[in-house]
Amino acid sequence: MTEGVNNNQNATSIGATQNVSAGSVNSHFGCSVQFMYAQLQMELAQSNKERALQKIDAIRMQQAESAAITDAINQLRNLKTAMGDEDEVSISDFGDLSQLSGMTEEERNAELNTINGYLNEARTSQQQAKLGEKGGEQGSANEQISGEKESTMMSVEMENYFKSKGMAYDDAGKSRRQNADEWNEAILSLEGRKTYLEVYDMCQKYDIDLPMDGDLTTERIDTIIASLESAQEEVGSDIQQQMVFIQDYMGQYNSYTQGSSSAISDANDTLKSIVTR
Repeated sequence: MTEGVNNNQNATSIGATQNVSAGSVNSHFGCSVQFMYAQLQMELAQSNKERALQKIDAIRMQQAESAAITDAINQLRNLKTAMGDEDEVSISDFGDLSQLSGMTEEERNAELNTINGYLNEARTSQQQAKLGEKGGEQGSANEQISGEKESTMMSVEMENYFKSKGMAYDDAGKSRRQNADEWNEAILSLEGRKTYLEVYDMCQKYDIDLPMDGDLTTERIDTIIASLESAQEEVGSDIQQQMVFIQDYMGQYNSYTQGSSSAISDANDTLKSIVTR
């Protein structure tokens, strides 16, 4: 008898629950739709955020490219300065350049570091040679080492580097002994090789004609600089366009995020109304 009562109570309970659900099903369904809509808005917001981040990464790469072009332009100007009053220089003075096409970035950077070290050494030695021309303590120090007041000695390592690369320097008499004018020739060879190491890949990338033999004239250097400046302007223009895209993506991100927050708020209000019934 008790068992029958319990069954009837269960049946009544189930029926009561069904009556409550029927009264709130539309609200519950609406709540679920709102949460689904909020989730969709968040997914769209995340998608736009990722696109914006991709554009930011692209801008960073383009800024690095622009900086590399600036370095190449500055090095070409340094070479013109090293040429002094000369209108041209023999490219062969810069040594064997045939290996440039096969060099890795690591190899190129390693040699550039070597050249920079020798440039510092050469300029310091040249200054000491100029001071030695006036005699005095520097002249005596130079004479003690090189045998001439107006000359200083190129290091063995630097001379070996020049010879291994086939670069030009004044090796008359004592091959390592250099006066101020002779140091100019060594510095020009170093600046020339450094220039080709820095601009070769850049010229290949932007299809700029870089002579590999014969003479390099100041006019040709100016032409290469102008071409690189033009390429840099294109990179800058592309950066501006990427920034426009970023602003658009972030605007959409903010809009979708706001839409998601509103949908979640509405869903929470709906749930509260169901609970309080």
